[in-house]
Amino acid sequence: MLRNHWPYKLGAFFIVFLLWLDLTAGERQSQEVLTRLVIDVQDSAWVLLDAPREVATTFQGRNRDLLALIGNDPEVRIGIREVTGPVMRVNLDPDQVVYDRDQGVRATLVVPTSIELQLEQLAERRVPVIPDLVTVPAMGFTVMRPLLVEPDSVTIRGGASQVETIRQVSTRRVSLEDLQHAVMRDVPLEVPAGTRGIQIYPPSVLVTVPVDSLVVRQVRLPVRATGSAAARVRLRPDSVDVVVRGAAAAVQRQLDSVSWVTVQVDAVPTGPQLAPVVVELSTGGLVSASSRPEEVTVRPEGS
Repeated sequence: MLRNHWPYKLGAFFIVFLLWLDLTAGERQSQEVLTRLVIDVQDSAWVLLDAPREVATTFQGRNRDLLALIGNDPEVRIGIREVTGPVMRVNLDPDQVVYDRDQGVRATLVVPTSIELQLEQLAERRVPVIPDLVTVPAMGFTVMRPLLVEPDSVTIRGGASQVETIRQVSTRRVSLEDLQHAVMRDVPLEVPAGTRGIQIYPPSVLVTVPVDSLVVRQVRLPVRATGSAAARVRLRPDSVDVVVRGAAAAVQRQLDSVSWVTVQVDAVPTGPQLAPVVVELSTGGLVSASSRPEEVTVRPEGS
C-alpha cells in the first residue's frame, strides 16, 4: 500500500513539511552552535603552541534566523596583548562572539566559560633547504647534481623548544619526468612533521634542475710514469685513446683539465710487465673515463 501512488504521497509529505516550517519559523528558541576559536597573540615575544579549536555558543532567536546563523560561521575572537607566562587561562563570554548581529539572534552563553592556552617564547634560526624532487631525464639526457636552490637556507620561527629540534626543511615533493632541458620551479616548503606553530620565511624557494645531453668523446693522450721508479722505466705504448662519457658540459671540462694519463711505478720490474692506466677525473661522478688499451707495458730503462 505504501508504494501505491507514491509520487502523490511524497508530494503531500513535502507540503506538510513546508507548512510546519512556516508555522515554527517565527518561534523563539535556543540553539547551540559549534563556534571556531580564533586566538590572536599580539605579544611579539611569544607564540601560541596549543589551544582549543572550537567552543559551543548558545544563541537565542527565531528558528529561521538561527538556521541562517549556522551557515555564516560565527567565531570567538580573543586578543592576547601581553603574555604573562607559558600557561594562561582566558575567560570566555558572549561579547567575544563575532556574528551578524542584524540577523535578530543573540549569543547568551559560551561553553566552556574559560580555556587554557599553552604558549612559548618565540625563537628563530636559519636552516638549510633540501629539495625533494623526483627527476627522470629523457633518453639521452642526464640530470646534473646537485640541484640549485635559491635561497639555499630560510628562517624558521616558532616556539624555542620546536625550533631547536629542526636542522633543515624540505620542499614539497615534486615529480618531473622526460626532462630534456633545465627546469625551474617555485616549490613550497614543508613544515617538519611533528612540529607545531612553526612559520617559514620565505615560504617557498626556486629550484633549478640542470639537464644536459649525454655524450661520448675520445682523445689521444700521452702516458706518464709516476712513483719512486718512474725515471728508470719506459712505457709502451707511450700514448693511449681516452674515452670520456657523461654530461656534455662535464665531459668538456674533463677534457680541458687533463693533458696526460698516468701509470704508477714504485719499483723497477725485472722484465716487461703490464700496469693499469689511470685517468684522473676532475668532475666527480658526472663523467666516467677509460683508456684503450687499459694497460701498458712497463720495461726497465735501456731494455
